[in-house]
Amino acid sequence: MNDCTLQMKGISKKFPGTQALSGVDFDLKKGEIHALIGENGAGKSTLMNILMGVHQLDEGEIFLNQEKIEPKSPHDMLIKGIGMVPQELNLEPELSVAENIYLGNEQISGKIINWKTTAKKAKKAIEKLGVDIDVNQRLGNISAAYQQLVSIVRSLEAGSNILILDEPTAALMVSESEQLFRVMRQLKDEGKSMILITHHLEEVKEISDRVTVMRDGKKICTQPTEEISIDQMIYFMANQEVEKSARVKREVGRDVFFEVKDFSRDGEFKNISFEVYKGEIFGLAGLVGAGRTELINAIYGLTKKKTGQTFIENKEIDIKNPYTAIRNGIGYVPEERRKCGIFPVLSIYENMLLPSYYKLLKYAVIPFGRVKKIADENIIDLGIKTPGNDVQIKSLSGGNQQKVILARWMAKNVNLLILDEPTRGIDVRAKGEIYKLIRQLANKGMTVIVISSEIQELLVLADRIMIMHEGVMTATVDNTDRLESEDILKFAYQ
Repeated sequence: MNDCTLQMKGISKKFPGTQALSGVDFDLKKGEIHALIGENGAGKSTLMNILMGVHQLDEGEIFLNQEKIEPKSPHDMLIKGIGMVPQELNLEPELSVAENIYLGNEQISGKIINWKTTAKKAKKAIEKLGVDIDVNQRLGNISAAYQQLVSIVRSLEAGSNILILDEPTAALMVSESEQLFRVMRQLKDEGKSMILITHHLEEVKEISDRVTVMRDGKKICTQPTEEISIDQMIYFMANQEVEKSARVKREVGRDVFFEVKDFSRDGEFKNISFEVYKGEIFGLAGLVGAGRTELINAIYGLTKKKTGQTFIENKEIDIKNPYTAIRNGIGYVPEERRKCGIFPVLSIYENMLLPSYYKLLKYAVIPFGRVKKIADENIIDLGIKTPGNDVQIKSLSGGNQQKVILARWMAKNVNLLILDEPTRGIDVRAKGEIYKLIRQLANKGMTVIVISSEIQELLVLADRIMIMHEGVMTATVDNTDRLESEDILKFAYQ
């Protein structure tokens, strides 16, 4: 293993009630893109958090360039040349691109920050990757794809020779992912090494040199990517054959349950009108920046619309804030699950039933015995993998966290459920389980709106699909057997 720049040997880690890692070996060569895959909860993130010093290992050794190291913190590892680009980027949207690149690594002249040098160096670093970005503009004004590249440049400018990329394409469209892959190949040619964590197995085949599969806290295998098929990866991840999600033809009536008329908000979307039938799964497609999430945020009262009306069963409702939406039977699962969808340090039962406490009150007292019983019933019904209802939700995998959030709205008995990127960062098998659950809810009469950057996901799930481009609705199409991704993209690029 003398050609390895990084070696992790016999890594074990135990959390209360869970053996997260058991004797895991992992190595990374110089100038290599090494994919690390596995179902949610397989131990990938725990292994990388140990490498970054977020968690301390119980057993095992780590070697960097043949020298044994003991990671103490992410900052410690950054000094050692290992940087991590997390799935949910730790950038500051109100600061400029240049400020974000050198945040914590300020360019000092004397005792003050030299802003001229900061901007000049940032521009040079960005251009080195073949990207043209105005480094003086507010970071929040650039696309998700460019923000990913800014995060990569930030790690490189801090001196990283090893990059850990956690679900880097989760928020990107195909063309943006290709731009990211071009940058990754360039860095590889320069001798940089990368660990790629992803649930998109097609990307593993396209970009990686080797792949390591993990399952239940153990390493199952490491193989050259060219020698392992996608079906084999799925089998090793799940320890069984996993049926690929397929389109399901559903019979939906034409009773309009929810209607939006002439919704507009300056700079985001204009004159959007659509209607959703009772029990329908209604898809919302479009490229990043099309205005899909912005539209839903305004509908749900998270932002203020300029014009527009909303109707439930032909009755106009004025949604001024999320509380009004919830009171009218509308639930919302946001795009950024960890940041906006869960209370990470609270338990599963609290995350699941907190909004329903008022219905369960007995003499102004919360009956926690009943609350936990309901939580346990939902855990069983939805197949949530957890040692108990009282563990912190942040300890669960992404797919299981998503099931808890769905159970929250089921407990509230909402009539309309809006799901923004419902399977982002979720593995193949968990995706299928989420799809099945969404269909079950719709079959029971719940109306569902699904926003997704994955066109294939909408083709599998939705009964009809509305497409947006730059804040304008370009088409609404029935999801028939003849509808293909290319048909959706045609309208998304108009």
